Amino acid sequence: MSSDNIAVEVTGELMNQNEATLSTGEFDRRAHAARSYDYPPGQAIRGAFGYLFLAAGLPIIKTYEVNAEPVLYFRDALPYHRRDGGILYPVITPEKYVNYQCQECREVLRYPTFKSVVTKTRLDRYKGVVSMMWRQEGITRREKFRFMVIVKLKRDAEDNLSALIAALRFVEENGLAIGKRSMKGSGKLLLENLSYKLITSGDIEGRAAELREKEVIKVRLLSEAIVREKGTNLTTIPEKNFLWSVKNATKNFNYNYQNFAADVKLINYETTRPSSVGFLDVKLSGGGPEIAIPKGSTFTYKIERGAQEEFYTALALLERCHGVGNRVSSGKGEIMIE
Repeated sequence: MSSDNIAVEVTGELMNQNEATLSTGEFDRRAHAARSYDYPPGQAIRGAFGYLFLAAGLPIIKTYEVNAEPVLYFRDALPYHRRDGGILYPVITPEKYVNYQCQECREVLRYPTFKSVVTKTRLDRYKGVVSMMWRQEGITRREKFRFMVIVKLKRDAEDNLSALIAALRFVEENGLAIGKRSMKGSGKLLLENLSYKLITSGDIEGRAAELREKEVIKVRLLSEAIVREKGTNLTTIPEKNFLWSVKNATKNFNYNYQNFAADVKLINYETTRPSSVGFLDVKLSGGGPEIAIPKGSTFTYKIERGAQEEFYTALALLERCHGVGNRVSSGKGEIMIE
């Protein structure tokens, strides 16, 4: 790599101050309520920051446009374990459920946060009566979540980083509002303990050296992944699609991308039924939800001999800065290599 500085990793802690209803677009027939995410997804956080950039008239908002090259890669706000503060990572249980395992004590939890069903009302301001009632699931207990965003330094680094810092300072002072009824005070998140870490080529090459020692790698999805082929959403990550993501990561973050050769073979995987994910831009254009590979899924690949050095550097970039599949700037496809 021609530059030592690749990206900036911004981390912090989010805490909901009141009820947060993060609609999934699905309906729970048993509870007779609209479902909510267990924690803020990256796409919701990205969207909230987008509105801040738009309101402030910052040029970085152009990176949000369709077909624009992403600059900010937001991650899902994974929750912290109440017992010891470890991050709860998704795992697939033998019963094919998505559970969560604490990275500190290794305890496995069925639910990462506390949610309950709340009855909502809508008031007819002219008649002075309730015109509608509905049931909505939401995070109703105060929880703490990981905040993480990767800032690419490949182009216009100073301007983009300054724009993000300005937005972060605003959020530190005023909070971040996401989810349903956020304009009326619900879903307010406080942001604390921000830190900035420079990701250098040395960091990436150090991880690449560790990966070179592995003949077999297990890729764990820390968030849902959207993997497409010829317009069709896949429910697994075949070898060529995985390699496409590896190369896409280095294209986005490497200053002098050069094509490389590598041969990987998918030898095992563990997943469960696909999930659906909605996006506002798709909805506004009349489209439906995307089909995604569930978080917690694992895919085991064998790396054949003869893989070039650039492959391992790209693999390290995929893990640290990018992700598998599409919509990675919205938190999709975040991985951990085991």
